[in-house]
Amino acid sequence: MVIMDKRKIILVYNSGPLYPIFGMNQVRIINQIKSLSKDHEVDLYFLNKREQSTKQTIRELQPYCRQIKAIQTFTYSFFYRAAKKLIVNRLMYFCNYPVDYFNVSNMLTARPIAMIVNKEQYDIIISHYWQASGFFKYLTSNSLKYIDTHYLVEENIELYRIGKYNHLKNSGMGALLKKELQLQNKIFSMADGLIVNSVIQKEILDKTKPPEKILCIPNGQDLKPFLRFQNDDATNGLNLLFYGSLSNQFNSKALRRILSSILPLIRKQKPDIKLIIMGSNPPQWLKEMTANDTGIEITGFVEDVRSVFSLCFACLIPLESGSGFRGRAVELLAAGVPIIGTSNALKSVQIEHEVNGFIAESDADIARYTLLLADDLRLRKTISQNGKNFAKKHYTREATFGKLSEYFLRL
Repeated sequence: MVIMDKRKIILVYNSGPLYPIFGMNQVRIINQIKSLSKDHEVDLYFLNKREQSTKQTIRELQPYCRQIKAIQTFTYSFFYRAAKKLIVNRLMYFCNYPVDYFNVSNMLTARPIAMIVNKEQYDIIISHYWQASGFFKYLTSNSLKYIDTHYLVEENIELYRIGKYNHLKNSGMGALLKKELQLQNKIFSMADGLIVNSVIQKEILDKTKPPEKILCIPNGQDLKPFLRFQNDDATNGLNLLFYGSLSNQFNSKALRRILSSILPLIRKQKPDIKLIIMGSNPPQWLKEMTANDTGIEITGFVEDVRSVFSLCFACLIPLESGSGFRGRAVELLAAGVPIIGTSNALKSVQIEHEVNGFIAESDADIARYTLLLADDLRLRKTISQNGKNFAKKHYTREATFGKLSEYFLRL
């Protein structure tokens, strides 16, 4: 009797290095690789940007990968980077053409990537983001091709339709989103499967794609350090948290909303509440805006975020625009920090209002729920424990990417 090896040889591709970590998109890919490597042979390819980032990515992920290749293409040559800054970005903006797609899927970039991939024999190729998947067009192998979407253009179109997608001052935003949707669907048609990170995205794609082609795999993480964490110290102070990359345009918009509208409403009732802003790359406008407010602390990047979590009784995430999955919300849930945010921020994580968090749209309601948590210790503990239980059940690596690995084993 011959037992066939069901392990697959899988290529994971991203348009840039995965370290240092600036966003939850990198965390998703890293955890995907770590989980898949338990059952399969995994290679990682990415476009080489900076030597230091490349070396760190190779060093951190070498234990989980059969081989790692940093691909040097025309996109990251000195000539192209100079042309991009002076000409390409402006031209794309003028033509309402997606600059990210052009930069990483133009022929001079996509062809060399495909040539390198074609030299190997992969059972499965997972490319992250549709914008970076233009090399699918030039693949000659019989590998099964998957795109991990991270977000869908349809999500941004819906936000634009209701007037929330206005973070960019672009008069042609409607035309740009329409073009992005055309290109996204063109790239999707080249794939054998699509990996989405939320039920919402699956529901969108189920309307136009065969359901069996869509895999819903939320952002799984190693949550053990957060699940072990007890947030008892938060009862000793009235510290409110904002947590996210501060260079992110969507986070910047949400933070301005907190500082200009929400925090003043909260302080009318509780003037001693302090706001802690945690995230990498604090912009200059934020430093200037908060310079004279002793009740606001900007931490910058923090190695162990739990040290800040322990100081805070709740976290505000009032995102009006932006799409995809809120991986940082999962960390907060697992650590037992109650979250108050908009439906745009929390619906992808499937937070249930007044069960394991609070969903509110207006500044007044966000302030009201914040004050409610500040005054009610028993409610805080209930929301905190419910959040931990929910994260443990739905967002560990085993509950997410473990299912992806099992799916590939069954193919």
